[in-house]
Amino acid sequence: MNLIAYLKHMKKQRSDEGNAAMEAELELDGSREDFAGGVFINSLDDLTEEDITLSSAAAAKKGVSVFEIARRIMFWICLTVFAASCLMLVQNLIDKQRSVEIYSQLQEEFFSSGFNFNDIDAFRPEEGEVSYLAGDSEEQTMVSLSDRIAGIEQEMAEAAADSPAKKNNNEVLERMRAGIASLAQINPDVYGWISVEGTTIDYPLVQGEDNDYYLNHAYTGEFLPNGSIFVDYRNYEEINRNFNTVMYGHNITSGAMFHDMEKFIKDSTYEEYFYNTTINIYTNDGIFIYEPFSVYKTRMDYNYFKTGFRTTDEFITFCEEVKANSKHQKDMTFTETDRIITMSTCTNINNAERYALHAKLIKAIVE
Repeated sequence: MNLIAYLKHMKKQRSDEGNAAMEAELELDGSREDFAGGVFINSLDDLTEEDITLSSAAAAKKGVSVFEIARRIMFWICLTVFAASCLMLVQNLIDKQRSVEIYSQLQEEFFSSGFNFNDIDAFRPEEGEVSYLAGDSEEQTMVSLSDRIAGIEQEMAEAAADSPAKKNNNEVLERMRAGIASLAQINPDVYGWISVEGTTIDYPLVQGEDNDYYLNHAYTGEFLPNGSIFVDYRNYEEINRNFNTVMYGHNITSGAMFHDMEKFIKDSTYEEYFYNTTINIYTNDGIFIYEPFSVYKTRMDYNYFKTGFRTTDEFITFCEEVKANSKHQKDMTFTETDRIITMSTCTNINNAERYALHAKLIKAIVE
């Protein structure tokens, strides 16, 4: 390259560098003007996540972690369980209230016809109006069941032949049977009625084709989680044919069904009550009065609900066995002519545990 050409090249290079410097200066001046006018700051409002290109390391961190996924899953599970629990609680309260309404109304209707029976009258029949059957509640609370029975045996014998007393009993039976017949029109599975003196146990008895249906059905046959008090399906319909008539009911914490059975176990004030109370069973066959002789907590696989006995000796042995299990002991003997009932309910402590109460028939009014 000659000198002239070299000088031309250097001049052009300086000219290009000058132009580039001038353009850079102009861009800087423009940026300064944009910054000063707020164009840069305002552009941040329009900036989106997609406008920023992340490095590979940053992109990996940006992904949802396993811990975060697990946390979200647990949150939704807990929320679902909480919502379901709330719904179940509300439904449970509704079911309990519906049960109270159904059975409270029924108790009023069953006794509305004037049928009012007190066990004291079974042992002391007298002449007079049917209204006498209400009995003397004060005397009843002052005299123990054993003393009451022992002290009136002679009076019973003398009054047995009195036609007015017999007429009174017959009138009571007829009214009672009319009440049961009206229930049977609602549901033919109606077996009778059970009433335990001094407790909230005052319900119709039903008997199904198995021991499952009435765990969650009312006496009417409609679905009801509180269920009914029901007789073991293996028992005879005629209660006096059963050596052991077994009845089941839920232990409802609100106090319904067989809840008050646990008072015989837990409440020390009921120890004396155990020796004096009676259990009345009303059926089409008559009025059957039982005296408790055993109450205890046991396992569900213990055969305390046995209904079939090959011999009368086997039945007597069974009675002696369950009597020995009792928390409270009572001097009572058994013969081949005796009949008992068994009441069973859950403890609400352990699903495998049950409360059992046995009572012996001490009086039957059948005509």
